[in-house]
Amino acid sequence: MSGDEQDSPLLRTAAAADAAELARLSAQLGYPCDAATMRQRLERLAARADHAVFVASTGEGASLAGWVHVGVGLWLESGECAEILGLVVDPAARRGGVGRRLAAAAERWSRAAGFERIVVRSNAVRPEAHAFYPSLGYALEKTQRVYGKTLTS
Repeated sequence: MSGDEQDSPLLRTAAAADAAELARLSAQLGYPCDAATMRQRLERLAARADHAVFVASTGEGASLAGWVHVGVGLWLESGECAEILGLVVDPAARRGGVGRRLAAAAERWSRAAGFERIVVRSNAVRPEAHAFYPSLGYALEKTQRVYGKTLTS
């Protein structure tokens, strides 16, 4: 094992104890939430066989270097495939291979679940991601806009 591999974060399935760190990293993506809310989300996802969350951990009790959320998408018009639903690497760990390792974990999970295809969507305001994914072999297939509406009773 090379020195880089010995120093690289361990990839593992996210645990409830990671909630505060998952929330901290989510805020870096522009999606702030508190640790209790993140714990609830993680518990719901952990109960589903069609989703997985992996983290890059530097050790017990240490801050996380990043996380990836992968799940199954099913669309009437285009069918079913795996999708990276979120991936973030802490700025202090960027350019060290953590993102590549997290994406590879999502791809392994997807292959093990029987999928031959994986997709990822990336916000237009993330130019570094637009260079990152093609470097992993992902091809730009389309651009889109996302519209949201708050539903009130």
